[in-house]
Amino acid sequence: MTRQLEHDVSPARRLALPILERHDAGADYVRLVLGGPADWVSLPGQFLNVRCGPEPQAATVTERREVPYIEDGPWPQTTGPELARRHAPLVRRPLSISRIGSMPDGVRIEVLVHTIGTGTRWLAEQPAGTVLDVVGPLGNGFTLPLDGRVAVLVGGGCGMAPLFGLADVLADLGRDAVLIIGAPGVARAPLEFETPPPSANRAEPCTLAGAVRSPFETVFATDDGSAGFRGTAVAAAEAWLAGRPGNARAAFYGCGPEPMLRALADLARRLDAPCQVSLEEFMGCGIGVCLSCARKMHDPANPAGWTYRLTCREGPVVEASDIVWEK
Repeated sequence: MTRQLEHDVSPARRLALPILERHDAGADYVRLVLGGPADWVSLPGQFLNVRCGPEPQAATVTERREVPYIEDGPWPQTTGPELARRHAPLVRRPLSISRIGSMPDGVRIEVLVHTIGTGTRWLAEQPAGTVLDVVGPLGNGFTLPLDGRVAVLVGGGCGMAPLFGLADVLADLGRDAVLIIGAPGVARAPLEFETPPPSANRAEPCTLAGAVRSPFETVFATDDGSAGFRGTAVAAAEAWLAGRPGNARAAFYGCGPEPMLRALADLARRLDAPCQVSLEEFMGCGIGVCLSCARKMHDPANPAGWTYRLTCREGPVVEASDIVWEK
C-alpha cells in the first residue's frame, strides 16, 4: 500500500528557464541548476522536456532556405534536407528533476545531463545565463509506503538524479531510507566523495560531498570493484538489508538502466516488497501525442494479458510488478 506525496503539483506548461549554475560533474556528466518560478511545485520522479538547440525559426539549412516556424496553417513545401541537415535536434530531451531548492524570487531546479548525443551535448555546453525552452513538470512521481518500511533508493547513471530529490522529501517527512548508487567504475560516477570509499565485499556507507550530499546513509557500488561495494547496486541493496539489525521491511525505489531495474524488481518480488521504478524511454513530445514512449504493461482486462501504455503520461514512475519485462 502506498500514498501520493501530499501536495498539489504545478500544471505542465512551457517556460523560459535560465541556467543559474553549470557544474562539471565528472565523466560525461554536467549538473545544471535552472531558475524556476515561485509557484513551481513538482514531485520526485517527474521530468522536464527541454529543447536542445535554437528556435526553429532561427535555423538555416545548407540550401540557404529558411525553415519557418509554423504556429498554424499549412506547412511549407520541403525537400527533406531541411530536416536531415539541421544540426539541432528536432525533438526535446526528457530530463529527470533532481533537487528543488528555494530562492527569494523562485525555486532552484537541478537536473543531471549525461552527454551522449547531439542534444545533450548542446545542452551541457550552454553557459550560465542561457535561457532554456522547457516544458514541465511532466509525468507521475513516486509514492510513499503507508507503513514504516525503510525506503531503499537504488540508482545508476542519470537514474540517480530523481532519487536525490526523493531522499530530500523522505528526510523532510522523517522517514527512514538508504541511498544506494551504482556505477561501472568510480571514474564514471558523477559524484563527489569526502573520502573515496575503499573497495570492499560489504555494503558499507560512504559520505558524499558537495551538491550530491545525501541526508541518508549512502552506499556506493562499482561493477569493476574500483571503489565501494564490489558488484551491482542491486546486489549492494540486498547485502545492506541482510546486514541491517532485525527483520527490516523494505520498499524499493529505482531509476537507471533497464537491467538494473529488472534485477531490482526480481529482488522486490523475492522479498515480497513494494517496488516502484522510473522508466527511461525515448520521448519526443512528453505529453502523449507522439506515442514514441509506449511500453508493454500487464493488463488483466486485455485478452492478451498486456497492453501498451505511454511512459510520459502513465509514468515515468510505475509499479515494477506492472511491467512486462522483455527478454
